Amino acid sequence: MERSGAPLSLLLVLVLVVSPWQAAAVGGDGRPGRPRVPAILVFGDSIVDTGNNNAVLTLTRSDFRPYGKDLNGGVPTGRFSNGRIPTDLVASRLGLKDLVPAYLGTDLTDDDLLTGVSFASGGTGYDPLTSTLVAVLPMQEELNMFAEYKERLAGVAGDQAAAGIVAESLFLVCAGSDDIANNYYLAPVRPLQYDISAYVDFLVQQACDFMKQLYQQGARRIAILGLPPIGCVPSQRTLAGGLARNCDPARNRAAQMYNSRLKGAIAGLQQELQCQRIGYVDIYDVLQDMITNPCKYGFDVSSRGCCGTGEFEVSLLCNQLTAPTCPDDRKYVFWDSFHPTQRAYEIIVDYLFPRYIEKLL
Repeated sequence: MERSGAPLSLLLVLVLVVSPWQAAAVGGDGRPGRPRVPAILVFGDSIVDTGNNNAVLTLTRSDFRPYGKDLNGGVPTGRFSNGRIPTDLVASRLGLKDLVPAYLGTDLTDDDLLTGVSFASGGTGYDPLTSTLVAVLPMQEELNMFAEYKERLAGVAGDQAAAGIVAESLFLVCAGSDDIANNYYLAPVRPLQYDISAYVDFLVQQACDFMKQLYQQGARRIAILGLPPIGCVPSQRTLAGGLARNCDPARNRAAQMYNSRLKGAIAGLQQELQCQRIGYVDIYDVLQDMITNPCKYGFDVSSRGCCGTGEFEVSLLCNQLTAPTCPDDRKYVFWDSFHPTQRAYEIIVDYLFPRYIEKLL
């Protein structure tokens, strides 16, 4: 049969070369229109891990119920929450897709590669020791996976178009909480080597080195999240808040110290790299307000999680056999003793997106 016009494969190549992200404008979710950026590429810990730890031999995982009970018919995906997490919510706001796939253990489609993936590993941190303590992927391995991803992307879009996608994509980096909470204040090694101020300086330097490596690999729009009020997270209240389970001021001061120094370091990095689209994202204040004034946001409970007692259950301890969940997780700021609920994440992203992320687009 006679055909008219260029072959479909050639047309797709032309579209990718002329406008690399235009092919993603109608993705798997069928959403029409051009996305704000071609893709979202995510690095960090359990706040943004969409399932990479499913493919890692570690106990730090969430690929079992009741995790994910409000997502995909209740089938757990490896997200450390009851539903969608910030990775997914930001991707939706960008017009890309509703769920960001994990890079590992996922049968990635060409569209997945074109519109972005998560390399994050729950339990990791900027300090290499943090990932070693819980047998998860170090941040350096996330960078290695990104380099491999770029090769796969080039195989789909071609070298020139792939470089354009990387340069225009939003990079989201979220780490540091596990360094403070689960390494410095729980493990015996780092406190013998550093006081908390020196350790914060070490983490900030590691974070800056990570951003420089992202920049060297082609990233030009990088949103790097600060730390939350770690001392008010349910598990930290249980560990250090006394019988009343109050917020721990020492952990909160460490988070504030880190945030202040990271913000200053990013300003210096913008000048050094001549790149103004490397931006600090402050999550401390909005989450602290949600914890202090839960009723203001429609929550009833902010001092414990929805899973089990909510005081210590996280990862394997938050399971359907020993840890029943609360009747209505939308009334809780936290899902387990460390991670917020989808509803809390929605409020946080709605607050952060116009104040910080919009400025990087």
